[in-house]
Amino acid sequence: MKKILVIEDDPVSGTVYQRFLQGHGFITEVAKDGMAGLERLTAFQPDAVLLDMMMPKMGGIEVLKRVRSMESTRELPVIVFTNAAVPAFVDQATQAGANHVFDKAKATPAGILGLLQRILLVDPTVPV
Repeated sequence: MKKILVIEDDPVSGTVYQRFLQGHGFITEVAKDGMAGLERLTAFQPDAVLLDMMMPKMGGIEVLKRVRSMESTRELPVIVFTNAAVPAFVDQATQAGANHVFDKAKATPAGILGLLQRILLVDPTVPV
């Protein structure tokens, strides 16, 4: 089964994505801030990360830079979702190494699921 680490400080959003992805066969964990997310990377060893940008303790850009700086996670797919989807911020996330940036106001769990399935080469008709 494929594993997804959701790094999201909003408990409602974190729970929604965790339950939705679990319902589609993924193993998921939620980290409530950037520092906790970095700690979970090594222990959980996810196949992809769903990363919020605006968080306490350590923001998403810093998390993303650290993920890309580590040999073990350099190629790890990271999907960013943020309420601050202004062009400059999207560019900053992309330059830091995001595979894709979603605007939270426009993103749906189904849209993110589809992207994860494509990135991880998961057949949506076969349980992961």
